Amino acid sequence: MIQGHGDDGYLFDRPIKADFSSNVWYGGLSEGLKAHLAGKVSDIDHYPDAGGVKLQTLLEKQAGLTPGTVMVTNGGTEAIYLVAQAFTGATATIIAPTFAEYADACKLYRHQVQYLFWDKLTRDTVFMTDMVFICNPNNPTGHAFDEQSLQHLVNRNKHTIFIIDEAYIQFTRDAATMLPHLHRLPNVLVIRSLTKTCCIPGLRLGYLAGRKQLVDRVRAYRMPWSVNSLALEAGYYIVAHPGQFQLPTDTLLEQTYRFRESIRKMPEFKVWPTHTHYFLFETLTGTAAALKAWLLENHGILIRDATNFYGLEQGHCRVACRSVADNTLLTTALRQWTLY
Repeated sequence: MIQGHGDDGYLFDRPIKADFSSNVWYGGLSEGLKAHLAGKVSDIDHYPDAGGVKLQTLLEKQAGLTPGTVMVTNGGTEAIYLVAQAFTGATATIIAPTFAEYADACKLYRHQVQYLFWDKLTRDTVFMTDMVFICNPNNPTGHAFDEQSLQHLVNRNKHTIFIIDEAYIQFTRDAATMLPHLHRLPNVLVIRSLTKTCCIPGLRLGYLAGRKQLVDRVRAYRMPWSVNSLALEAGYYIVAHPGQFQLPTDTLLEQTYRFRESIRKMPEFKVWPTHTHYFLFETLTGTAAALKAWLLENHGILIRDATNFYGLEQGHCRVACRSVADNTLLTTALRQWTLY
């Protein structure tokens, strides 16, 4: 595991006014979910469902999938490591720059890893590796691969298993989930996270979906009770109350565009395009580490130093759109940085 993920405010002995370093929806925890979990605290004196079978069944019904095609996990990251373990010693291509845990998991289980950059990926790319990891939309760049192109790519590489991480799929209009197509895509595993849109990253809840034979191969390595009772209860509530967790995606993307533009207009920064609510920008004066430290010390603002993503350089930072007031707070601070 790399050091330097986002949402690392716990490392600093000062209050955080605005946390742009996390890609979790800024709207906060649902009051209904909060009340539900408060009423379930007493249940932690019993063991949870060892395999998360009840939640698995609910998720399969919600997504229109057949029994046995979902495996509930301790966040999407557990699914990544279990997939790597199930295919120990394989060859893997990682579409970069992207979430470092794909490479870390593969290296832990002795995969031969190679990278292909997003700007070199097309619908007609042919892979010579056993596995391909694609985050769609991608973290940290916000790039997205459209539904038809992704299906074409998968069908063109039938010998390769595609692990498609859809942790941020609800934050974009430019990429569609592969879940409805899994019945005719035998070489695809989809990773989903319930933490980003539902604001429960501290509970760790996600799932893996794919053909039963493929999911069962991964399930064999899952330890019992890896998902705790409160996380499972959160899952039950989320499935039963989908309307409470619908993102205002159009509004969020409009706010993101205005936020990006306010930074792009400053000549001291280079801003990358995005298809979602987070994006990369590069400080052309100083380093990302220095900017992060300065914003924290002088303004109580936390951003993601993105320089430890494979392929990015010393000036790259990642931020996620927050409220208009918070966004203004950051852009005002960045204007001061340009004079620093």
